[in-house]
Order: sequence, then C-alpha cells, then structure tokens
Amino acid sequence: MLYLLIAIAAIVAVAWLIYKKVHAAAAIFSVGVILLMLAALTGRADMRTTDIEATGNSFYDQLLVIEALFQSRFSGIGMAIMVLFGFVSYMRHIGADAKAVVILSSPLKRFNGSYWLVPVGFLIGSLLSLVIPSASALSLLLVATLLPALIAAGLSPLTVAAIVVTSSTIIPTPLEAGLIQGAELSGLSVTNYVYGSVAKATIPALLVTAAAHMWWQRRCDKSDQHKQSPVSAGVNASADSEPLDSPVLTESHPIVDAAPAPHHESESEAVARRAVERAEGLPAYYALLPLLPLLLIVVSAVLNRAGIISFEADILPVTVVSLFIALLIEIIRHRSISESISSLSCFFKGLGEGAAGVVSLLIAAAILVEGVTQMGVIDMLIDATEGSSGAAVFIVLIFVLATAVMAALTGSGTAPYFAFSEVVPSLAAETSIHGPQMLTAIWGTSNLMRQVSPVNAAVLIVAGAIKVNPLQLVKRTSVPMVAATIANTLFAFLFIS
Repeated sequence: MLYLLIAIAAIVAVAWLIYKKVHAAAAIFSVGVILLMLAALTGRADMRTTDIEATGNSFYDQLLVIEALFQSRFSGIGMAIMVLFGFVSYMRHIGADAKAVVILSSPLKRFNGSYWLVPVGFLIGSLLSLVIPSASALSLLLVATLLPALIAAGLSPLTVAAIVVTSSTIIPTPLEAGLIQGAELSGLSVTNYVYGSVAKATIPALLVTAAAHMWWQRRCDKSDQHKQSPVSAGVNASADSEPLDSPVLTESHPIVDAAPAPHHESESEAVARRAVERAEGLPAYYALLPLLPLLLIVVSAVLNRAGIISFEADILPVTVVSLFIALLIEIIRHRSISESISSLSCFFKGLGEGAAGVVSLLIAAAILVEGVTQMGVIDMLIDATEGSSGAAVFIVLIFVLATAVMAALTGSGTAPYFAFSEVVPSLAAETSIHGPQMLTAIWGTSNLMRQVSPVNAAVLIVAGAIKVNPLQLVKRTSVPMVAATIANTLFAFLFIS
C-alpha cells in the first residue's frame, strides 16, 4: 500500500508541476528519476522491466535503465517523429501549409449565414489538421483565414472562435506523434493501427462533435442575444422562433463593428499575416505538398494489401522522399540549386524542435512509467482486473478520467497521453484490456479535453484575436469537447475489436 501511495503522489506531483507551468517533459522526467531512486532505496529496483546489464549497485543500475530508455526512444519511434517535425518545419518555411489552409477555407466565403456552416467549418478545420499537426500553429493560420471567412459568411465571432480552437483534435492520421507511438505500443503498423482501429472510433466521434457544435453554438448565441437585448418579451419570442439558418450577430462583437478602434498588430497576428502573404504567391499545387507523406503511406499500404509490392512504407522513408520531392519543386520554381538546398536548414531545425518537444516527452514518460512499475502499481492493476472484463473497463475509465482532468488543468494534449500510454502494453498483456481500445480512448481524451483549458495555447491565441476572455471561449468549447470525449471512449469500446 505504501508503494501505491508513493506512485500516486508522483503522478499528482507531475500534474501539479505542469499546472504551475513547469515544462512538461522536465516535470515528468524529474519525478520519474526521483521515483526510480526511491525504488532503488526501497529495494524494488529488481522489478525493472527494462533490460540492462546489472552491476549489483541498485542506484547505478537505475541510471543504466534511464540510459537504455533514452537509447530505445531516440533510435526508433523518436527518430521517425523528429524527421516528421523537420518536414513540417520545411513546409512552414516554403509556405505550403499556409497555401493548403487558404485554399480549403476560401470557398466558405460564398455561403450565406447558416448554422450548417458550423459543422462544415469544424470538419474543414479538422481536415486541415492533417496538414498542420500543431494546434497553436493551425490556430494562428485559421485566425487569419477561416475565422474572417466564416464571420463574413454570417456566424458570430465566438462561434467561429470555438470552431477554430477545436479544429486540431482527433483526426486519424499516421503522421500524428501520439498515433505513431500507439502503433508501436500495439505492435501494429501505423496504417493498420490508425485506419484499422483508431479511425473506427474517432471518425464517428468527429461527426458527433460537429453536431454538438452546431447545437451548442446556436444555443449560446441565442443566450448571448437574450442577455444583450434591451427589449423584453417581443424580442424574446422572436429569438425563440429564430430559424436554423439565422445566426446571431450583434453590434457588440468587435470584429464586425462598423468603426473599429485603432488596433496594434500583435506578434501572433503578424505571424499569421505573413504566412497568408507567402501563400498568395505560391502555385495552388503547393497545398498538396504537406500531404505527400500521408498519401505515400496510404498508397503503399493499399499496394501491399493488393500484393503488388512486398512492403508497407514506414514514416521515416516516406517523409524523406516527400522532403526531396518538395526540394526539387523549390529548385525548379526558384531556379537556384544553392538557395533551395540551403533552405533545408529549416528541416534540421525542425528535427531539434521534435527532439525538444514530443520525443523528450516520450523519454520522460517512459522513465516515469518505469518508476511506477517498479513500485508495483502495474501488478496491482493486473491483479485487480484478472478474470473480470468489468474491472478492466473500470480501470480504462479511470485512466480516461485522469487524462481528462490533467489535460483540462494543464492545457496540454501530449503530456497526459504520453504519461499514461506507456502502461497500456503491460495491462493489455495480462488482462482482458484490449490495447488499441484503451490507447484510442486516452489519446482522444487528451487531445479533446485540452481545448477546454483556459491556459491552452490555441485558446489564448484565438481569444486574443477576437478580444474576449478565454473563459468565454472555453464555455463555447466545453460541451462539444465533453460530448466528443464520451463518444470517442464509447466508440472505442464498441467498434475496436
């Protein structure tokens, strides 16, 4: 019982540190190392699950465990993620990501005001997250493109802001770091894991989210209109009978004021503006370049299943091929070999961003989970669920709830997922828990519930763009995201087998 309390205290400490704005990977790593040292001090280091050549000194052996975890995470999945981050950085440098956003969002300007634009806008934003996996980067571009387009089409700024914030959530793609890791933990190929398991839960959950968005944003707009209206019963009756295709726009919205106050461009607005300006000078086919790795992975999987080729392409090789296709196009367009090749420096900067971001979280989470395992917590969970599918479901739901709370408090989608996902293989191997079910449930929860946090980067960016308190925006995202979390978890149990 003492060891269980120590492990729980460690997890609470991680959540508290991240809530206090401590760097997520640093917080998880520090607590994980302390936990490993406590395991050595209490004589539990022999319960390690990482293979090392023991020296007989428990404390030094724990350092060898840390070394082994660094090596395994960097050499395998970590390297693939770093290369993917480098590719995304290069796409950002040449403006291809912005071109994709501009092209997909521009047709919405032709719509007349209608609440059916809410689910359409949300689904388009979700598709754009295939191109730009970073929630904050996607929000910056959508603020400059999709947000004005939907407001011009007749939706209220808060409604559009909620769509923008929630665009980067649970679209199933083999290029997402959490899903790459999930495939590794499940022992499946990335395409098989993503489209054979995860997509079965997340695609219907996205449709539920789109419907919840339309209902909730319309309800909130009507409520806001009621609070702002100086007229009584007559106007209230009119609002109650408002048709579905009549969104609420009031003069109080700063974006649609006839005479806006002087505005000094913020740094984030400048970044978005420059991205859109770069996109305007690019050929339309540049919008396809960020999708090349995804297209090559899917095509190789189809050809492999058809028996035409004997392999299924992995993330790293197709990303390198996609990078050089983009480089060749840049050389032809600019007619400068040296300048175009020099621009590949952005790719290597992106490698560093990937190592400092997601890969560091992977390593830190692995160290924390190793410490928790040596404290015997995984064995306790296995004993509790052995022979009982009901108990196994209960354990999964506890993990989902813990992930939701941590994501909502910290505003991070990656930290909660990586902190909890590493325990899944051990639980799945010894219980009736199905690994892809649990991984899909906690991955979706982590990515959805971060959007109800007032300290989430995307929430802060978009709230600043329309000049509202982040809590007002969180009110708009809360119901769709909670509905999506419930739907994703339920569909994971129902549809993933």
